[in-house]
Amino acid sequence: MNYSVKVWLFTVIVSPLFLLILGAFINSPNLSEILESWSIFGFMLLYGLVLSSPAMLLFWLIQRKLINTLTDNKVKLILSLYSFISVWITFYFFDKGFVERGFQQMLWVVLYSLTIVIGVWIFKLRKPQKNG
Repeated sequence: MNYSVKVWLFTVIVSPLFLLILGAFINSPNLSEILESWSIFGFMLLYGLVLSSPAMLLFWLIQRKLINTLTDNKVKLILSLYSFISVWITFYFFDKGFVERGFQQMLWVVLYSLTIVIGVWIFKLRKPQKNG
């Protein structure tokens, strides 16, 4: 599977899971509340896929451009910086007031940012095969 798709799916799936688990620890919900949160997870998953698609297209273009000219670690460093910034820009673009609403709202952005950076580093970059 393509490196960019792996990072994208990892981020879109793992970030909401982290948020739900963190929410469970903070709020100590009962079993019915935990089961009800799966519908929220589905919404977050779909929302994440749609809203992150423009940023991930640019991620893929950057990765594709740099993969043959720089070392894997340099590519991953650039992609990490881009990813971290793109998450903040995406959240700001779609919800300009998230910063004013405080820590709980910013926690979403921090978790998504950290998750995508983790994804950048845990998956292996593969240089394209040259035909001929």
